[in-house]
Amino acid sequence: MRAVNLLPKDLQQHKSFREEDPAVVVGSALGVIVMIALGAAFFVAHGKANSQQARLTKAQLELAALSEKKRVPVKTKPSAPITPIVPPPAITGQEATWLSAVSTNLSQRIAFDRVLRDVSLVIPDDITLSSMTMSAPLSSVAVPGVPPPAASQGFVIAGTAFSYDSVARLLSRLALVPDLSTVTLTSTGSDATAGTTGGGSGVSFNISAAIKGAPAPPAAVIPVTPPADTTTGSTS
Repeated sequence: MRAVNLLPKDLQQHKSFREEDPAVVVGSALGVIVMIALGAAFFVAHGKANSQQARLTKAQLELAALSEKKRVPVKTKPSAPITPIVPPPAITGQEATWLSAVSTNLSQRIAFDRVLRDVSLVIPDDITLSSMTMSAPLSSVAVPGVPPPAASQGFVIAGTAFSYDSVARLLSRLALVPDLSTVTLTSTGSDATAGTTGGGSGVSFNISAAIKGAPAPPAAVIPVTPPADTTTGSTS
């Protein structure tokens, strides 16, 4: 005879816990245990990290408080002067005279190359120079009671420009040259050959200035001899 299961179909498909596969049950239990262990380890590590962070913050605050305190300056001993192995040569009387003469000549020297370089840097593009004259200023001995002579105009230029604005711009730029003083516009006039290509008339100009030279030497001191006493006493 064949056995027949008389239970309903829904009960026939349901399996009891004992009928489950032991491997599945053991794997599920191990997974749960691992998840619990990982959660516990996370909470423990998180607590340790918080405590270490608190200690680090406290240490930083203590370091900031210590850095704000004034440091006591450490007294250092003054270093002994270094004595050169070969002492510098002493300047004799004759060498001092030579040194004074050279220093005087160098102080009265005028660097014309520097003057030319400075002037070339300040001339506008719309200016054309036709002539330039430079001469060293003459320094005269100051005489008591006599007014000093006027500064000689050792710098003179002539040229043409497109307009009066260009001439004014040139005057303002020449006044910035350190070696020039009393920059003066001597004369101006219209010049047809200096105009633009459109047929306009240009401007011709003459500018003079004084070249700063060495200061005048001091006035010579003339010794004053007191008059001789010509009075004689009477004899009896």
